[in-house]
Amino acid sequence: MTRICAQGEPEKREAKLFGSCLSRKLIFLVPILFLFLSCAGKPSFYETKEMILATNRVAFEKKDLIKIFEERIREGIQRGFLPIIDVEFHYSQRIEIEKLIKRMDEKGVALTWLAPGGDRGRSEVSMALNELYPDRIVPTTVSGDGKLWHSGDKGFLDRLATAVGSGRYFAMGEFEARHYYAGPSTSPDAHTRVDSEAMRVVFELSKEKSIPFLLHHEAEDMLLPELEVMLGRYPEAIVIWCHAGRNRNPDTWKKFRKPEAVREFLQKYPNLYFNFLGSPPGAKFSGYVEGIMYKISFRGITLDPEWKKIIEEFSDRFVLGSDVAPLRFEVRYDRVFDDYRKIILQGVRKDVAERIAYKNAWKLMTGEDWVD
Repeated sequence: MTRICAQGEPEKREAKLFGSCLSRKLIFLVPILFLFLSCAGKPSFYETKEMILATNRVAFEKKDLIKIFEERIREGIQRGFLPIIDVEFHYSQRIEIEKLIKRMDEKGVALTWLAPGGDRGRSEVSMALNELYPDRIVPTTVSGDGKLWHSGDKGFLDRLATAVGSGRYFAMGEFEARHYYAGPSTSPDAHTRVDSEAMRVVFELSKEKSIPFLLHHEAEDMLLPELEVMLGRYPEAIVIWCHAGRNRNPDTWKKFRKPEAVREFLQKYPNLYFNFLGSPPGAKFSGYVEGIMYKISFRGITLDPEWKKIIEEFSDRFVLGSDVAPLRFEVRYDRVFDDYRKIILQGVRKDVAERIAYKNAWKLMTGEDWVD
């Protein structure tokens, strides 16, 4: 008996149809297989042989940690690549620390300023993870990105002051002033004024202990005065304004349509630094392409020439931060550092790239210039 196919054709017709379908599938499978094999063969920047779950916690003195951090950076340089210090990583236990360590090695990230976030975040978590991985994790205080922070909770501010006062931390986390809601992987829409009492505590701690902190503040024209008041009032505070290179609404961010606004702020406030936006080139926010520092053409993606001029002119005022949070770790981490390397670090002079990648962050966290 001849077996009948679904279309009523005999077995020969079925075999021909199967071969045709297989050919079409191979058209899609071959490039995917090629991509998999090429990625699988890529070596890590750092050796990953130490990827054994750390169980022995060792607390080092700050001066000893600086030596350990220096050795980690020099290892990367000796291996022939540009090591990176990630100054903005939002940590929670939903991110497996062993996975982060592995990805750091793969992407050439020497050190991570690991800041616990949310209302449950505690600075001590960063310290504990440093004790497990003293050559990778930089003790960083909790971030101000939850309800406790935005309500000016005294207990939150007291714990922050205690952590900074201990002298064991190298940086504070990111503190939100005006923050837009951008999806479930980000904080909610909120506004704690930069000149608020809560933010005054952060500026004071930074000034008194010479410790840097990160500031998230949407660059709307009407929101700039409250920031300038505090930058002028606390010239000794060390402020990293997050996500330079973007414009989320050209109608309300008129001043920051052009990179000249960044130059103006850097000239006016010597205590101000910037890290770069982490969204992919061409990404949109509320219908607008937010990455204005990129030039996108059929030839590829490069730094906009005007942005490149400012970055090279103020090469000691920019740092790199992944801005990774728990829900976007898997989709964001690798891509962010690939973009930073290909577009920013390879798009500027070698000496500028070195400052942006690790030398500027090194000075901010240690108070000392990096010595080649």
